[in-house]
Amino acid sequence: MGMELIGILAALGSAATWAVGALMLKPFAERLPAMGLAFAKGVFGLMLLGSAILMIGHESISWAVFWVLFLSGVIGIGVADTLFFKALRELSSHSVVQLMLLGQVATIGMAVAFLGESLALAEWLGVALVILGVAVVLLGPGEEGDTQATRRGILFGLVSVLSMAVSVTMAKGVLDDVDALTATFLRISGGVVSLFVLAPVFYLGQGNWLTPLLSDWRMALKFCAIATFVTIGGFFLSLLAMKLTPLAIANTLLSTEPLFVLLIMAIFYRERPEPRRLLGSLIGVLGVAFISSQSIMA
Repeated sequence: MGMELIGILAALGSAATWAVGALMLKPFAERLPAMGLAFAKGVFGLMLLGSAILMIGHESISWAVFWVLFLSGVIGIGVADTLFFKALRELSSHSVVQLMLLGQVATIGMAVAFLGESLALAEWLGVALVILGVAVVLLGPGEEGDTQATRRGILFGLVSVLSMAVSVTMAKGVLDDVDALTATFLRISGGVVSLFVLAPVFYLGQGNWLTPLLSDWRMALKFCAIATFVTIGGFFLSLLAMKLTPLAIANTLLSTEPLFVLLIMAIFYRERPEPRRLLGSLIGVLGVAFISSQSIMA
């Protein structure tokens, strides 16, 4: 029970971290290239985690586990992180983390389509509630930006969610064979290498894709501090939660990000939560709880 409690606290800590991170990263996403941000965050994360591994040490792993985690990072960080920043440029922080709840639906869809799994009535109800909660937040009045930007942001967010779902499913399959710190390092490595190779192609003819970030050392330093916070809280704590806690419970707790965003906005920005956003968040989290209910009660 003691280790499971640590996993529960890790899941809540990860959700809170991602909520804070989304709010703090939005100004950067509005001004800087998405691939540059994803790459810089990854490089700094590697430096941080690499130092920790050198001090603590790591377990030996097989090449099969290495490549699964590496490719998981290519998809979950190289692709998903880049599109996350693109979505954050177009949508509000709360809308982006609300979209992330659809990762639960994407994971279930892959299990049904490719693994032949079937869903209980409660799980189908949960899927419907998650989709309804996201729709309440995104399709109501008051979303930031013009309609075209909002649609573009939703598209970026949806592909990011799908990529992250594939990545997490891959990583979960080998977590029993590697410690959480090493797994996080290898996933970030995959993302950094893929961005280093592909980003110059995407920004061909548009100048150096890292120049906007490196031209202001104060801004770069601030971004690195946020990257440290997100790397420790977002990535490491989520993997630790999935390792120590049943996946159903971990997923439910990790899905509380939208509620943390509203709470932080209320406490630190003195913004009263819009009823529509609060309702959509609660519906979405309730949906994840229904999706996880079969495993929780098993």
